Amino acid sequence: MAEAFYIGMDLCTDFTQMSYYNDIKREPESISQLNNKETYMMPNILFYSRDTEHWYVGGEASEARFSEDGIIVDGLFENLFSTEPLEIAGKQYTYKELFLMMIKLHVDSFLYRYEQATVRKLVISIPEYNRDIHKILSELYKIMEVPEDAIEITSHMDSGLYYIFNQEQDLWVNSVSLFDYNADGLNYYRIDITRNKKPEIITVIHEDYSSQMSLAKYGTDTFSMDNDFARIADYEVKEAYISSVFLTGIGFSNKWMKKSTNVLCQGRRVFVGQNIYTKGACYRAVGGEYKDFYERFFIETKENVLFDVGISLGDEKDTFVPIAEGGKQWYNTHGHIEVILDDTDKVTLVYRGRHTGEEARETVKIHGIPKRPNKTTKLHISVEFDNPTDGAVIIKDMGFGRLFPTTNKIYRKEFSIKDL
Repeated sequence: MAEAFYIGMDLCTDFTQMSYYNDIKREPESISQLNNKETYMMPNILFYSRDTEHWYVGGEASEARFSEDGIIVDGLFENLFSTEPLEIAGKQYTYKELFLMMIKLHVDSFLYRYEQATVRKLVISIPEYNRDIHKILSELYKIMEVPEDAIEITSHMDSGLYYIFNQEQDLWVNSVSLFDYNADGLNYYRIDITRNKKPEIITVIHEDYSSQMSLAKYGTDTFSMDNDFARIADYEVKEAYISSVFLTGIGFSNKWMKKSTNVLCQGRRVFVGQNIYTKGACYRAVGGEYKDFYERFFIETKENVLFDVGISLGDEKDTFVPIAEGGKQWYNTHGHIEVILDDTDKVTLVYRGRHTGEEARETVKIHGIPKRPNKTTKLHISVEFDNPTDGAVIIKDMGFGRLFPTTNKIYRKEFSIKDL
């Protein structure tokens, strides 16, 4: 019987990391390169071999380029939006096509290790939302030949939370610190938990230290880097009671921390790992019990929608019917319903704060629909977001079967909700 895997992918500019859910261990397990079991960071490069007429990716591409005649393709992120095609083996490719091919080959390089293995769910974590990259990745399911909902895109922030809150609870009984030190510099995230409210609230505070600490700034001067990081860490961990500290990013891959280790380890547990985001994405892919913390906590981050969007039925109970429920990233917040108008040509939109319960309302009058008998006008109502506070409700006339055909009229009501 073919195995179907839950896979988490951390997709960065230069490297990709992946993990799969191990059913026996009941936790994500990092995927090493096929040709190097000690390496989990797979270079984002492709190599086309003229000798074998075969595409290689990652570590295999790095190796094949020195032993076979062919063409190396790198800079896929930097050139992603280039309109200049590349001709390889008599075929023209865009960088977008090669970028999607690279991701597919990264996944395939793992699946090939198992007979007839498939993807059950793939969650791709990128550093932060990018509309253009998100749009390109949304086409990945086509070339991977999987259902559209088998691939999901999330952020480092979200996958970091999935990882942390699926560790033993002692690690997050109080606030948690996450330092991310990558090629762009140092970023700090403090995850606070307010427990005296129901639901409990998770708040993420972000500090950008990239102007003070970057890999390019220090070069081989690890002594200065250690001193600077110790100063920043000392300041931040004194701002709240910290249960645990997580360090991730290529900047922490070498053993340069001495003074800063003494600062961080005072009464706290400290973890260093490059696989936090890929494993968090894998937990998200599995879902189920691993998303329980999203049910238990109200999550406040810079990318999460903090309110629900729905309609009022206008009955005696003023029943609220949700269309899109908040509490998650705005770019993954959407939904739709169908309603039949009952003796009215209006729809009452309701925006309800998930934490406060406060509401904002507005009424949309449906113009231009021909006169029809009562309960013979069906509307399709959907919600889309442009950011965590702004979006639109789209209302489409669907008519009512063959007797009352649709007019195809579409109404768009934009909203901006900042104070619920």
